Amino acid sequence: MPVYVRKRGRRYLIHDAAAAVERAGRPQGWFVIAEATVAEFDLNVNRAGVIFVPAVEGGMDRDWLASRVAEASSAVYSDLLEAAD
Repeated sequence: MPVYVRKRGRRYLIHDAAAAVERAGRPQGWFVIAEATVAEFDLNVNRAGVIFVPAVEGGMDRDWLASRVAEASSAVYSDLLEAAD
């Protein structure tokens, strides 16, 4: 899944631009499934389906966080496809 990093000043937003939810076709109940899956990764998901984590300069390793967002996005996609069957 693609991951994007947006920088504003010293703050970063690392996110998947709702790629997992969009690719899965937003099946019924997607938010509950996505929320549960993302919680396992200690990340966030919003009502638009964006999986994200905020970061600051000098904080946690942004490459690691981006990798974590990608893993969570893939897991959400898989869980949504499984639930749609």
